[in-house]
Amino acid sequence: MSRANKGREDPSDLSAMEVAGLSLFDLYKPYPWAKAVPEASAASFEDQAVSQFFERYVMYPSNDGSSPGFLEYLPVLFEEVNVERRLALRWAVRAAAYANLSSDHSLGALKSKALHCYGLALSALAESLADTRTSPDDYILMTVVVLDLFEAMYLHDSVSAGSHAQGMAQILRLRGPNQIYGARGWSLFRLSHHRLQKQQLAFKLGPLPESEDWLDSLNEELPDVRLERDNFQINEICERARNLRKYINQTDLPIERTIEIVKEMHTLDRTTTTWRDNPKWAYKTIPRSDITQDTQIASRFPEYIQLHHDVWIAYEWNYHRTARIILHEHLLECLDRLENLSSVGQKTFQTDLDSLKQASIAIVQGLVDDVLSTVPQSLGDVDHEGNLLEEAARTQKCKGVGGYFLLWPIKISKRTHSATRQQRFAAQCIFERIRECTGMKSAFGDLSSI
Repeated sequence: MSRANKGREDPSDLSAMEVAGLSLFDLYKPYPWAKAVPEASAASFEDQAVSQFFERYVMYPSNDGSSPGFLEYLPVLFEEVNVERRLALRWAVRAAAYANLSSDHSLGALKSKALHCYGLALSALAESLADTRTSPDDYILMTVVVLDLFEAMYLHDSVSAGSHAQGMAQILRLRGPNQIYGARGWSLFRLSHHRLQKQQLAFKLGPLPESEDWLDSLNEELPDVRLERDNFQINEICERARNLRKYINQTDLPIERTIEIVKEMHTLDRTTTTWRDNPKWAYKTIPRSDITQDTQIASRFPEYIQLHHDVWIAYEWNYHRTARIILHEHLLECLDRLENLSSVGQKTFQTDLDSLKQASIAIVQGLVDDVLSTVPQSLGDVDHEGNLLEEAARTQKCKGVGGYFLLWPIKISKRTHSATRQQRFAAQCIFERIRECTGMKSAFGDLSSI
């Protein structure tokens, strides 16, 4: 049913004007095994828009355990929201679905409807959170996750600016320690905590004190738990670097002690490179000449291309690389400030300063190259075996979740001062392509030019 409550108007439903020029049969094809679908059996515009959004953004766990899935419980939760207190999730999903649909059909009315549903979802979410009689349920937490995705994909940073990061943290606190005892609860915790840790890195926030207790209650032998622990530890290292920068400005910390701390953090960073030294994280690197001998096509690819088991594994590698880029940018800021604050006569330490700066710059440039090398697979130019794919063969996932996974690593890469001019230019071009292929540009124009 496309209506939230039978016999009652749903403000997120599409009007005839908003779908003018669209045909039900131009949208998502829900029955690919059928030659034709009678109009009476065709799903509504609303349902087809949601189905297409799920097709592009939901990933189910892989049979071999390499990928834990992404938003895998969202379709089930969405189907269960036809009651008053759960409308926030319905409207959040429809906001994302209409924005996604508008990218394929360039309809201004769909863009406006997406923003309208976004507002409806925010209002309904606030109303649900105001009820303190019960702890936030799965529907509320998933609503925040979907709104966060919508903001990341379609709204300018200055509009959202990690607005749901602190809300997500508070919801996790309110849900308490028992939230992980159930497959769905664990999946939602993993998904939201992972996103929360990314937001902390992106907006220079320290890790939550509660995170350590939450992670201590989990079985670290599981790869997904180990991943969250590793991300927490690298957040802590970045927080140390930010605090060091403050100490340099606000205290008389001796230059030799400061350099010693920076060296310690370089050592910690080298340790993080061993965290994924196992078969689960293995990938293959090939030269672009192995993909194609056509020089015109080859020119669109980086010199080397990484092939991962799937786009989730590529994303997790890029998450780790991006966190390390942020760390070394913090360390370079510390070294620059130290150099500016130190007297000219402190030549004793200049060799150390130069060596540490050169090391961090080289690491950043290598990491940016690694991020860029994952783009062809993430955006569906090649499959996981390195076969060149034609446009028609590119999966919906690469148009949706592949671009979403690349968004943060590419944003950081194109802004990183230590990257080469060529790297920043390549990252900017890729960012424009992400805006194109995910519909950010056609749906919201300059609002998505982050």
